[in-house]
Amino acid sequence: MTGWMRRRKLARRLAIVMLACAIMAVAGAGGTRADRSSGPPARAPEVPGGYDTVVTSQPVTSAGGTIGPISVDGLPVTLNVPAGAFSDQLQVTLTAPDLARIGDAGFRGYAAVGGVGVLVQKNGSKYQGKFAKKLSLSIVSRSINSLSVVVMWNGTAFVTEPGATVRSGSATVRFDSDPNFAVLASKKIQGATGAATGKPFLGDAILAETLLLLGIGGLAYALRWRAAN
Repeated sequence: MTGWMRRRKLARRLAIVMLACAIMAVAGAGGTRADRSSGPPARAPEVPGGYDTVVTSQPVTSAGGTIGPISVDGLPVTLNVPAGAFSDQLQVTLTAPDLARIGDAGFRGYAAVGGVGVLVQKNGSKYQGKFAKKLSLSIVSRSINSLSVVVMWNGTAFVTEPGATVRSGSATVRFDSDPNFAVLASKKIQGATGAATGKPFLGDAILAETLLLLGIGGLAYALRWRAAN
């Protein structure tokens, strides 16, 4: 076999090898794309606090009714269901969260002092859609004041509940779906010791001592001036 024929045969083999490599690369890339597209869907973030401790579960008919007052983490909670809110008999469940896991709920300077979850079910499944009439939920606590905030889990984060009414000692919210609520109190109010315990702040104590020393010094100077004259 001449050198030219050997070179031609070798070139043909190299071409075949390169073609096979290209086919394998394309197949591999396609497999990678298929794996990525067929992966599991992203999971929704878990509700901070869980809201998985059942406190009570009661049937409610189209006539409405009241659940509570019932203790949720030591706080009296009352749920009012107006007549006509539901057309059929449903099961209403109140749950309690882990307040430590809620923390500040994403609101700096606040801390969760109460919370309750409301689950409405029809034939064992979560009720779909909005309620015909809004339900009213009230939470009573000495930690609640006019600066407190009621927040609701919207599926991805806690957001302020504009329909909430907050006053000293209680918070009330009206809603037309089964959400998870939390009441946040300002840490500044909780940590204020001057009005809450009668103990002065450190700055007040220093100011009082300074004024006392100035008063004693002034009195001594006046006495010396009077003796000299």
